[in-house]
Amino acid sequence: MRRKAWALSSVLKVFVSKVDPNYAQPWQMCPQRTSTGSAFVLDTAKRTILTNSHVVSNATAVYVRRPGAAKKFKAELVCDGKVCDLALLTVRDDAFWAAELRGLTFVDVPELQSPISVAGYPVGGDNISVTKGIVSRISLVRYSAAARLLSIQIDAAINPGNSGGPAFWDLETGKVAGVAFSKNISASTDNIGYIIPYRVVKHFLEEAEEHGTYRGVPSPGFFTQDLENPAQRAFLKMTDGVSGVLVVKTDPLSGAHGEVLKNDVILEVEGTAIADDGTVEFREDERLEFTALIRAKHVGEKAHLKLLRDGQELCVSYPLKAKDHLVPVLDAVDATPSYFIVGGLVFAPLSSPFLEMVFGGGGGRRSRRADIPVPVLAALNQNKVRKGQQVVLLVQVLAHEINHGYRYSVVPCESLNGRRLHSLRHLAHLVDTCEAPFLNFGLEGGRLITLATSEVRAAGPQILSTNAIASDRSPDMLLPKPEDEDWDAAGMVDSGDERNGDGLGGGDSDPDG
Repeated sequence: MRRKAWALSSVLKVFVSKVDPNYAQPWQMCPQRTSTGSAFVLDTAKRTILTNSHVVSNATAVYVRRPGAAKKFKAELVCDGKVCDLALLTVRDDAFWAAELRGLTFVDVPELQSPISVAGYPVGGDNISVTKGIVSRISLVRYSAAARLLSIQIDAAINPGNSGGPAFWDLETGKVAGVAFSKNISASTDNIGYIIPYRVVKHFLEEAEEHGTYRGVPSPGFFTQDLENPAQRAFLKMTDGVSGVLVVKTDPLSGAHGEVLKNDVILEVEGTAIADDGTVEFREDERLEFTALIRAKHVGEKAHLKLLRDGQELCVSYPLKAKDHLVPVLDAVDATPSYFIVGGLVFAPLSSPFLEMVFGGGGGRRSRRADIPVPVLAALNQNKVRKGQQVVLLVQVLAHEINHGYRYSVVPCESLNGRRLHSLRHLAHLVDTCEAPFLNFGLEGGRLITLATSEVRAAGPQILSTNAIASDRSPDMLLPKPEDEDWDAAGMVDSGDERNGDGLGGGDSDPDG
């Protein structure tokens, strides 16, 4: 008889139908499409199945199939961790679990040169595929625009469809080293694939077990630079034998703000010394960026640091939070397709998913990045300073006689009738409650769009009907003002040239608000 490792019976093929949001035209969805991926049985008692988040992202229907079987079983999403690219599924049908299935177990990060077997269902066939390689490197890899996390680099082939499948450390015993999730597709590289190690999987499973959802990974709350220059070390009063990194900026909404100051030197994180190049010891002859120690903790836990401030050592601790980005980075995590239409002007909040859809890049990607306007790119590196703050964009102008002559697109809108904008919902509130005869939209660079208030309200239904748009705003624009948001803190435009509601002048505005 043909002998097959029992563990391969727990590797499943995933069939997905999905409808992605349309950030370029947020009043509608993208066309439905189908895709396939891989998954594996994690726990038969809890009836849980593990796969990648991107495999089931925006799914309307998910089915799984055992190897060698013909029937597909409907699966349900239990927990989605987009930041770490992991997702938990379950199958309610008892018939699926009636077969001889066993859950696969993990091992910790394997040593370099350990053999690896990647199992899954890549393109090129319908049956299970197994490729072999070795552990090449341990490093931090960008899982998403939100975080760089611990990853295992392997040289076994990982192709579309492999995502979510197990990378076996020992196929005979069903020991898994990680979950296949990406590959380096650069033309100058060959056989560079990445798997998610157990330490990241364990963090995700603990979140799902304790909270029923995935809250993400914590942010350090500060930004640093290396300290390898002797003159800079002397200026900061660092003696021989002392190493660390320099704090150049803190996040105003993080727990570190006020505890960690600019020009502090971070000497240790969680009792581990930081080298001048920003790394900490991981294993013999291996080092990782020090942020890995912080991102391994859970949101709400405390970070413990040793600092050098004005030549004096001190210890600080603060609660860790997930990064609250000024420009949201992940669909369905901190970004949703929101819009507001007034007088044919389409406004939306700036987000990385928006840039990726409109420009084919942005949010850290290089593709067509040169096409993105400079003021928009600049916002990607800014921190949020107020709760709920957004960068409001004029996305496009739906042509109508009342907005004739205005041909702007993808430009930040900073004010309305002299009042700085806090968010898109703030803009909608100002427009809805405006009693002035004119609406003056202050754009980046001092440019101004002026519309007659009465004409805007009269022409609104016609503009929507002409463009087959059901509503002038997304549902979230109808929600009441959040109690923890201070819209008045945005203030007024500094210049006195823009007169409130008279359609004259065009004052400059500060993009930082």
